[in-house]
Amino acid sequence: MEEIAGSYPSFPQQWVDDRTRTLAVLYLLQRKQPDLVLVHLVDLDSEEHDRGPFERNANAVLEATDELIGEMLAILPGGYNFALVSDHGFERVDKIANLPLLLAQNGINGKLLSTGGIAATGDLNVAALLRQSANKPETGIGREIPHEELVQYAPQLSAMIAVFEPAEHVMFGAAAKGPYIVPPPEKGNHGFWLLRRDYRSVFVIFGPGVKPGIEPEIQMTSIAGRLSALLGIRFPEPQP
Repeated sequence: MEEIAGSYPSFPQQWVDDRTRTLAVLYLLQRKQPDLVLVHLVDLDSEEHDRGPFERNANAVLEATDELIGEMLAILPGGYNFALVSDHGFERVDKIANLPLLLAQNGINGKLLSTGGIAATGDLNVAALLRQSANKPETGIGREIPHEELVQYAPQLSAMIAVFEPAEHVMFGAAAKGPYIVPPPEKGNHGFWLLRRDYRSVFVIFGPGVKPGIEPEIQMTSIAGRLSALLGIRFPEPQP
């Protein structure tokens, strides 16, 4: 840390923002040339939570992020592969639907697992109410996720009787008191079902170890094996 501050006097700040993270990367690439550098740029995530994705402020931060990545690429030593990965998609959130209140209003006490982006239940009565309430604008409940999707993408939920995602621009809440529909604490969020419309991430990689081309849509979990192959290390098989 002191070495980086010696080269970049503006580096030692209380809050480590994307600019200071980039300064650290520049120093490491120029002075240390390590086998692997991992950097997490976070300013866009913070802005999209605060103001929502694809808004003027978020777009401005995205442009700034692009500039910082350009600074890294400008001094990238020869022989390096460069990978750009975003850790999740993002969606504007307009309201929160507190499902426990919906159950209480209908006199149902069954168990409900709600993570904000999905709601799942193994209770027959809860499942029946959710199905009855789905795709109604006033409930904020959207599509029931088909069982084959659960088996493929979330096998830990495949034993559930019913799993739902919220309607567009809605998240599920856990409040047991107050109004059923409330304003969101954040204008943007993530944690939704991975096949949600327009809910995608990005993956770009180039360098001497990468063939040029365009890949079809992939799952983010496949990226680890691709990167380990470039590093020449064996990626462990998942445990049963």
